[in-house]
This record gives sequence, C-alpha cells and structure tokens, in this order.
Amino acid sequence: MRALFVIAASAFAVVGFAGGAAAQRDATPAYYLVRLDLRLCPSPMCGGAWVRRVNHATTRCVDGSEARECYVASVIGSLQGGTFTLARGRLVPAGIVGFPGLGALRVSATWEHAGISSWRGSVYRVRDNGVRCVTSPCFSFNAAKLETTRRTTLSDVDLSRVSAHPESLVKARLALARGGLIVAGTVRVVPDVGPAGDGRVLVATQFWLSR
Repeated sequence: MRALFVIAASAFAVVGFAGGAAAQRDATPAYYLVRLDLRLCPSPMCGGAWVRRVNHATTRCVDGSEARECYVASVIGSLQGGTFTLARGRLVPAGIVGFPGLGALRVSATWEHAGISSWRGSVYRVRDNGVRCVTSPCFSFNAAKLETTRRTTLSDVDLSRVSAHPESLVKARLALARGGLIVAGTVRVVPDVGPAGDGRVLVATQFWLSR
C-alpha cells in the first residue's frame, strides 16, 4: 500500500511552479491531512489529492471558498505515507493554463501515520517537559493543539489504543522525549489517579512519525 501511494504521489507531483502575482502570494503555512484523489476523470480535475486543515471545521481553498476538504491538482515536494498522511505546507495556485481555480499543496514537511485505522479527536504536538515528581499524577507533558493557541499539561499520553507496530510505539516514545510527537485524540480527566489528585491523559487514536 505504501509503495502504491508513493508511486501515485510521484505521478502528480509538480517539479516546478509557475504563476503570476497571485501565485506569489502564498498562504500562511498550516498543517493538513492529505488523502489521494482516486476518482476516475480527466486530469487535472481528478487524480490529485484532498487536503483538510487540522483542527478546523473548514479549509479555505485557493479559489477563496470554504469546504471541509479542498481538492488540489498537485503536490509540490515529497509526500509519502498512507491515506492519513500529515503535511505542513501552503495552498497555492497550481498555475495550470485554463484552470485558474485549481490549487496545489506546497509541502515543507510530512509525517506518516502509525496506526492502520482512521483517527478521531483533536491533533496535538506533545513533548516531555522534563518535570519529575515524588508523587502522582505528575504533569510531565506539554500539549499544544495544532493551529490554535490552546496549551495544556498532561499527566500521561495513552498510545495503547492506536493499532501501531511495536517499533512505531518505541519511536513515538523517543519522539516525545526528543522534541515532540504529533498525536490525535481526546484529553480526559482521570479522577483520583494518585495522592496528588486528578490526572489529565491524552487518549490517542492516531499518531504520526516524521520521515
């Protein structure tokens, strides 16, 4: 499946980018969930990808419209992984003659999903903050909700519900300690988890690892 995705992604990746003044006004970089467009119709109206801005109900497309997902005719840059690939980048005009409303995703970074199933909840960047306690719960993790200003501390990150390979779980724990892991899930209060009172746990449904 991964090989198929890489082949399909490289098939519509744009090596260069040409456009006028509008193409030069790049949008603000954002995090997007990306899935390939598997519809069967003539390119460039099909065969690109669908992008959805993380932690937003709608995404602003290149033509100015708002939608749950935006279609892009091409991806500029490297994009590898499965259906739930996470990318950071900009939506820009595709620069295709005759199709002024079509966009492209200019990618600056990508993360591959670890679990085989979909995801639910909000998406956070979580890291170990180095705090250590003599009692529990100990709020040793900082969590930042992507694309927002919301921040919180966590007493634990529960990755057990993500159907990920054991090797991916090891990499996830290392990422938490070394700078951050991108995790989707729900923050839950756990009453009386220890002598220090209530805990706050991020119950993960998916996480992404950098390539």
